[in-house]
Amino acid sequence: MSEQNEQSIDLKSKLFRFNTLIGFVIAAVIIYVFTTRFDFKDTLNIISSANIFLMLAALIVFYGFLPMRGHRWRKLLKESNIEVPVLELTRVYFMAWFANSILPARIGDLYRCYLLKKNRQVSFSLSLGVLFSERIFDLAATAILVVLGGLIYMNRIASEQIRNSLTYGLIAVFGIIIVFIVFSWRANWLEKWMPEKIRKYYDSFRQGLFRSPKQAPFIMIESLLIWLSESARLYFVAWALGYQFDFLLAVFVAQAALIIMSLPLTPAGLGLVELLMFGVLIPAGYSQEAAAAIVIADRLISYWSLIIFGAIHYVFSPRYR
Repeated sequence: MSEQNEQSIDLKSKLFRFNTLIGFVIAAVIIYVFTTRFDFKDTLNIISSANIFLMLAALIVFYGFLPMRGHRWRKLLKESNIEVPVLELTRVYFMAWFANSILPARIGDLYRCYLLKKNRQVSFSLSLGVLFSERIFDLAATAILVVLGGLIYMNRIASEQIRNSLTYGLIAVFGIIIVFIVFSWRANWLEKWMPEKIRKYYDSFRQGLFRSPKQAPFIMIESLLIWLSESARLYFVAWALGYQFDFLLAVFVAQAALIIMSLPLTPAGLGLVELLMFGVLIPAGYSQEAAAAIVIADRLISYWSLIIFGAIHYVFSPRYR
């Protein structure tokens, strides 16, 4: 995407576009299929008896690590000599979460670049380079954690189609990481093949790519902690509902859900994530109602709370939209 057309990133206009509405229709169909696999009344009874303090702990874990995401983003921007306060980046990151929850194809990631351009005059192309680097660290952390949990739980996924999708997703992740490592150090060779009119945007993008081996371990540790927080949230949710939960299972389910979430079919993987989690928890020894309760309670925090809080922030914070 060029500097000119990044101005078109407007959440209100994109929300009612055909592809967005189709995404919600697909999600609605998948959610309907999901709800036919358990007794809804019994599931609601389990959720209604949840320990409110442990659910609150899950909510705090989910949002409490958001500033760490902002801090990591700040460190990556600093590699390109761009200084932005952590609090501001944290708020922008939150709005990107909200955008991803209402729009398909992870538009929220581009929305971050747009808001940084709008509020800090940071080149959109450079921001894309920084974002690309951040996503590589995310993919690496997710792959490590999925493999760690998958050694035990991969074969327990009931749906062969979902299992295959996850396997191919992991292969693609490792391929992307390898390509990035090569590309980030040899990115200039492509310039000579590019038309002059896009060469300056590519050069700006290349400036945003991460190329600091000394900082890599620290950013990788932050990335692992960020994605382990997703597992901790799920662990607290299961605990709140009164179920014993292997933390490795929480790691595998949470990270596998994140991979499925990246598929550009529905906003934030709505429907697909629920089916995946349900499909793993059943063979892991949970009843259909227990598995459904864990899934629904977790998504109340990781998806539906974002819709509510994000909408409030969007309405009352004009600078961050």
